Amino acid sequence: MKNARKISTIQLAIVISSTIFGSNVLSLPRIMAETAGTAAPLFTVTGTVCAAVTLFIFALLSQRFNGQTIYGYSRTLIGRWPAFITHVLVLAVFLITTALGLRQIGDVLSTVVFRKTPIEMSILLMLLLIAFSSRRNVLKFCYIHIFYWPFVITPFLFLVLISAKSINPLNLMPLLGNEPPDIVPALFSSASLYLGSFIIATLLPITEKPRKALKASVIAISVSGGMYLLITLSALGIYGVEEAKLLLYPTLEVARSIELSGQVIERFDAIFIIMWVINIYSTLYSGYYISAYSLSELLRMQDQRSTSTLLIPVFFAIAMLPENLFQLYDISRIADWSGYIFLTGYGLLLLVVSLIRRGRRTFP
Repeated sequence: MKNARKISTIQLAIVISSTIFGSNVLSLPRIMAETAGTAAPLFTVTGTVCAAVTLFIFALLSQRFNGQTIYGYSRTLIGRWPAFITHVLVLAVFLITTALGLRQIGDVLSTVVFRKTPIEMSILLMLLLIAFSSRRNVLKFCYIHIFYWPFVITPFLFLVLISAKSINPLNLMPLLGNEPPDIVPALFSSASLYLGSFIIATLLPITEKPRKALKASVIAISVSGGMYLLITLSALGIYGVEEAKLLLYPTLEVARSIELSGQVIERFDAIFIIMWVINIYSTLYSGYYISAYSLSELLRMQDQRSTSTLLIPVFFAIAMLPENLFQLYDISRIADWSGYIFLTGYGLLLLVVSLIRRGRRTFP
């Protein structure tokens, strides 16, 4: 991955933030309400802290082996064949989670926007867009994220600010929940939102100042985690926990409830869905790129252009596997949780081995 041009620390933070602020944003308040009740905001923050630890682990690893991606230094640390097996598992994690994300966007578009369009067409069009975008090199990959980032964050920030006047603080009480929450599901539901933070293990070699990777991580996790928290507070503060459990996409319902004086915008939810498509594109784009890049490393290919094309039918097949929306969310939950546990454990293993072997830290 040799590039004459580099990205700054702020640009790295933007790419990470754009990646991890993703597809589950529409259903997040419902998921957190089901697992944590009124303690949902608290567990949203706690899960963010857990995810930050994972992100910091990969940032530290990338700093210790400056100039190498995780696919390079893992072979040095744990050996060729153990690294090969773990890289296959990394590929499987992002292959499955990204494909299920494609299925989710297909379901949303077919339910809300294109009601007479077959779901296969919605999935295929988004898949082709992501696949052909993934043929670009890693620097252009970053620039695409940087360009779209304002369109990812702005509509959700606007949604939170406008809906704030409708929040009833009583709907958020008690802060610790009426009943003991399901701690493990609540934590994993929140922490697994940040699965895409693994992208830092690929991007640090093209960063101008790898020494500031932790700073970029803090900025990215703070922005995305803050947005997740605000969205959860808005939806639960307006509808309450019990009603939020009955809504398939609480965040979308919040957008539908917005009324602006003078009838300037009569259907904010229509504009919101358009912006959400850009939002989910950025997340799925990163997941697809990691998958294509992982496969190219496994096959020892020069770049990911060929593998990004080869993976199109695989992604489409996995996306069509769930029979209905309920099965989709059940499989997605298992895939996200197991992916988060595996990546965290893998990062810890590499960090411990690097400390034991006292891997040399080098900085530009």
